[in-house]
Amino acid sequence: MSDSEEYDYGSDEEQYNYSDEDQNEGGEGEDDKIAIENDYYEGDDLKDDDPQKACEKFEKVVQLEGEKGTEVKWRFKALQHLVVLKFKLGKFDDMASRYAEMLTHSTTVTRNECGDGVNAVLDALADPTSSCADAIMRKMFDITFSALKNSQNERLWFNCNVKAGKLHLSRGDHTSVEKCVLELKHSCQNADGSDDLSKGTSLLEAYALEISLCAATRDARRMKKIYPRTLNLNAAVADPRIMGVIREEGGRMHMRDASWDDAYNEFYAGFRAYQEAGNARAKDCLKYVVLANMLALSDINPFDAREAKAYQEETEVAAMRRLRVCYDGNDLRQFETTLCDKRNNIQSDPFLMEYVDPLRRRMREQVLLALVKPYRRVKLDFLAGKLNLSVEAVEQVVVTMILDDRIKGEVDMLEGHLVLQGPPEAKKHLELTKWAGALESLAQGFANRAQ
Repeated sequence: MSDSEEYDYGSDEEQYNYSDEDQNEGGEGEDDKIAIENDYYEGDDLKDDDPQKACEKFEKVVQLEGEKGTEVKWRFKALQHLVVLKFKLGKFDDMASRYAEMLTHSTTVTRNECGDGVNAVLDALADPTSSCADAIMRKMFDITFSALKNSQNERLWFNCNVKAGKLHLSRGDHTSVEKCVLELKHSCQNADGSDDLSKGTSLLEAYALEISLCAATRDARRMKKIYPRTLNLNAAVADPRIMGVIREEGGRMHMRDASWDDAYNEFYAGFRAYQEAGNARAKDCLKYVVLANMLALSDINPFDAREAKAYQEETEVAAMRRLRVCYDGNDLRQFETTLCDKRNNIQSDPFLMEYVDPLRRRMREQVLLALVKPYRRVKLDFLAGKLNLSVEAVEQVVVTMILDDRIKGEVDMLEGHLVLQGPPEAKKHLELTKWAGALESLAQGFANRAQ
């Protein structure tokens, strides 16, 4: 039997002779898919310029794809955009219902798609300019955690809890932050309640949130208990975004204790972590590096480091750099001018302002040391004029510096003078002279007795 007899493929006309109904179904299906895709991209183009029109396009995507069956390729992304747009338009009830609908498809899409969608929504909620009420925020997080409860996506659940904690912190709801911290830490513990060190990165995130809470509530005792744990954690990868927050708060903790050297080291570590992560906080943290550096009386100029040079032309950082130059040059007048110039935004930073008085005192002490260096006796009213202070204030500064062993001398209260000791060699010569005088007197006494 030949091949043509064994397999009857039929004629070319029979082989491609589909019914009109089949052709129509295939054509309509492709047309619907193209229409859905076009509506999605049209909505994506309109979401910034015309949010209301964009919503209509995304609503159409949800409707058309819903009519086709279980396909969610475009529906999930369209719902994600709808939630964010409803939030921006202030339609919070619609936002919540659409978000719940979006999360019903969370098990249908991939983990990455689900995570991206949820994070996009929660990041939008974190907008500080939003007028969204706390009740709506809580409702959105309740919807999130209910949907993730049985999803087996532990990492997404953890990230959502971190976002919730940060959002509550920004709104001053410390009770809710405490609840988030407890849940996060519990998820990183062994059965006996000890830290699970295999979850080092997650533990760091939990501790970073707790440290931020301590800073907001000014709970110094709790902060000092937690902070060493973060430095001892052996995380597989110490995320610079997390470490930046931890080291900056550590610097603030040391500043409150007036441990200027430790604060400088922590702020510098925080600055480098922020810079590595591309976080805008790097600029602010560098300002605090310079502040702590001057308070610590350090000879190291932070702007000599390559990392700092990249920011030295930024307006606020440039102002701190000028303060450092004035500090090195004992230029008190320019120091005060830079400090008080509103364009430098120094006085608009509450943390910097908290330490302006100690910084001024350090600057005046530096200038005072330079003024008295050539003299053995200096009038206090002369120093008062140079430092633009009262005589009483100068006297307090001088006494403090004598007690701190930064000035070798004493205050003559009657004459209103600062009497300085000479260099060690001069003191040595003076003592030798006294000793020689005493020996001469003793010799003279023996001579008188012999007579």
